Amino acid sequence: LGAVPTIYYRRTIREMPAIPQEVKEALLEGVQIEFLSAPVALAPAGPVKVALTLTEMEMGEPDESGRRRPIPVPGSERIVLVDRVIKAIGQHSDLFALGQHPVEPKQGYIELENGASVFCAGDMAWGGTVAEAIGSGNKVAEEVHAYLRGQPYHEEETLPDIVLPKDINYSYYMPMARHYNKLHHAKNLAGDFGEVSRGMDEEEVVAETARCLHCGECFSCGNCYNFCPDAAIHIDEEGRLRIDYDYCKGCGICVQECPCSAMQFQLTEAVL
Repeated sequence: LGAVPTIYYRRTIREMPAIPQEVKEALLEGVQIEFLSAPVALAPAGPVKVALTLTEMEMGEPDESGRRRPIPVPGSERIVLVDRVIKAIGQHSDLFALGQHPVEPKQGYIELENGASVFCAGDMAWGGTVAEAIGSGNKVAEEVHAYLRGQPYHEEETLPDIVLPKDINYSYYMPMARHYNKLHHAKNLAGDFGEVSRGMDEEEVVAETARCLHCGECFSCGNCYNFCPDAAIHIDEEGRLRIDYDYCKGCGICVQECPCSAMQFQLTEAVL
């Protein structure tokens, strides 16, 4: 609405934990970012202005997070007049709902000192990413379900192996350009309330999903069927690829030629 927003950040852009694409979009919209500047004090400056005291920072040795620690530069304080200050220095869990019962947040079932029980999930239990919140919520939902049914909860101890980029055979994939959301940056933001990110149309979404590598998941490409020297792999009635272990001699060619690492070669002791 005509404002000129400025972000003051105490580190450099290298240490900034924000998503790079969001930083780029903010700059395109006219947001100013002053790095190596840390707010240290606020004071009224008239009926509508606020005096924000900043100090210049320099980068020191890495801290426990692995990022270089910002160190104040003596005598570098300065004051800027602003209309409004919005703090964005991180968040923490609000334990007010637990009352006067100190508790160490953890995933799942928690028993308080007064005997009451709660279930903890999401940001309070794990990290602050969307993936962690979804995984945490799914696990706690299963735990609550078992609790309400009066059954013990047993967490799955075995998880599928994670397929890493080095495990993918990229030579079997056709290069496909990535599709990006259409961005709309109005020249006059004060007179345009349209969505900045316009998303993709149906054709672009379908094309983007076609770029999926199916990491660790068979998508019936037929490589194992075509390369097997002993014809030990066949297609069943449901169209799935199956291995006939009476004919398989364990050469491992199918594993080597699998594009998405959906197959593994493991040596086991023979049972006579």
